[in-house]
Amino acid sequence: MRALALRWGSLVRSHVPGVNTHLIVGLTLALVTLPQAVAFSVTLAGVPPHFGIYAAIWGVLFCALLNPSPVFHGGPNTAMSAAVGVILLPIAPPFGAEYMGFALTLGLMAGLIQLLFWAVRPLGRMLDLMSEPVINGMICGIGLFLIFKSLTTFGGLPLNTEVEWPLWIAWQSFLAVLEIGNPYAIEIGLITLATCVVVQQFERLKSWAILAGIAAGTLYSEWLNRRYGLGATLVEQIGNLAAIRPFLPSVPTFTQQSMHDIVAIVPGAVTLALLGLFQTVAAMRRMTRKAGGFTDSRSAIFSDAVTNCALPFLSSLPSCASFNRMWLVHKLGIHSRITIAASAVLLLLLVLFFAPVIAVIPMPAMAAIIMLLGANMLKWEDIRPHVTNRREAVVFIGAFLSVLFLDLFGAVLVGCLLAIGYSKWEQAHPSITLSGNLLKIRGNIYYGSLPVIEKIYHQALARNERLVIDFTQAYYIDPEGLRWLAAAKSAGRASFIDRRCGRDRRANQMISAAIAQQRRAKRDRRQKPQL
Repeated sequence: MRALALRWGSLVRSHVPGVNTHLIVGLTLALVTLPQAVAFSVTLAGVPPHFGIYAAIWGVLFCALLNPSPVFHGGPNTAMSAAVGVILLPIAPPFGAEYMGFALTLGLMAGLIQLLFWAVRPLGRMLDLMSEPVINGMICGIGLFLIFKSLTTFGGLPLNTEVEWPLWIAWQSFLAVLEIGNPYAIEIGLITLATCVVVQQFERLKSWAILAGIAAGTLYSEWLNRRYGLGATLVEQIGNLAAIRPFLPSVPTFTQQSMHDIVAIVPGAVTLALLGLFQTVAAMRRMTRKAGGFTDSRSAIFSDAVTNCALPFLSSLPSCASFNRMWLVHKLGIHSRITIAASAVLLLLLVLFFAPVIAVIPMPAMAAIIMLLGANMLKWEDIRPHVTNRREAVVFIGAFLSVLFLDLFGAVLVGCLLAIGYSKWEQAHPSITLSGNLLKIRGNIYYGSLPVIEKIYHQALARNERLVIDFTQAYYIDPEGLRWLAAAKSAGRASFIDRRCGRDRRANQMISAAIAQQRRAKRDRRQKPQL
């Protein structure tokens, strides 16, 4: 019995450090998510703060249970919250009962549309068209976006509630911070940043860096308030969250009188659904690759769809992946769904039992943390591979700038168009080499690439009496490509090499069949006048 007790005791002790790390990372995520949830609800979506807090609790918890990715972190999102405000602004005044009912209805419709993308496989497959240069460009743009968005709060100025965030607004905010910024708020933000940076230098304390920064900023804020008074410092705090309950059921608005308005927001629901799915698929692809794993995008679509179908009945904003929080999970080095689920539970416990403590956390300290997360998303090792390639550089810069000059949904659309254009450009420009009279084609031989191939082919014919065309590494040949190869062979100035075997030799057989068909057609045309 004693041996069994000793064995269990050693087992528990061996797991305690891991459990402690999970709790620390979960608590860090909870503290980072809380001010974002409040700000997204009030300043962007036009709903009470509990909408965002419930999204940060139930949205994160549902996604952790449904999404198999170990780094996926859902919850309230900047772009989706802003989209809710834009879509519903013409329908009803913000913060009213009617407006909140429509917000829940909008979230439910977006979830049902996302469920359709999961059920119809080709629709979901379209979301995979975003290439790595587009994803990295958007990540870097969002990192800079977070820094710009946090400037006013960092400087103790009122939040900028503009839905779109062009670059010139960021510049004006920066000038406003320099000219009329609250020096006490700036000091709090700088102390928070400095503490985080210093603590991060110690390997064993990395997980504590953000918590240490928040604690240092809060303690300095409290010291300033005790010395000068809150009326003199004017430092904004998170505020009291004592009214939050563990569970607040709700029902979306579906009445006969409201059907006209519901039909009017259907296009907005489609926009909201696509916006969430694009961000989720892009973020999950990027972060799971960094974590060294793979998760099917259909799993992410399913988890988002089911979550957004359930959240409207829990008084919550719609949910999708969060680039900055997923990046935080990766930087802290804990790739675990248990940790992410623990962050939701810890956030619920915080708002239930520690609301007075949370209420005194200064907003400039939280803005400093968000700026730090944004800076961590601008990594040169992720940018460098795309800058060295001219085509990828165009796509990367386009996606990056679209985040800064457009709203995030516009950036997603631009990114998708760039991804499709990039893919088509690559397919339409195969690698063609000429060595002596050997013309080697690596890539696709189809209607889009034929103008490039034919140009080099005729230039080669001008220098050589006869050519040998090697299409061993031709990945795909469409009917128009087969007809061109047949015409080149029938002209008598080209012969073919195809070292492939098995079913890949069907291309040669199809070319031969095409040549035979052309000959039969010529004989038929010659015989026709005799009839």
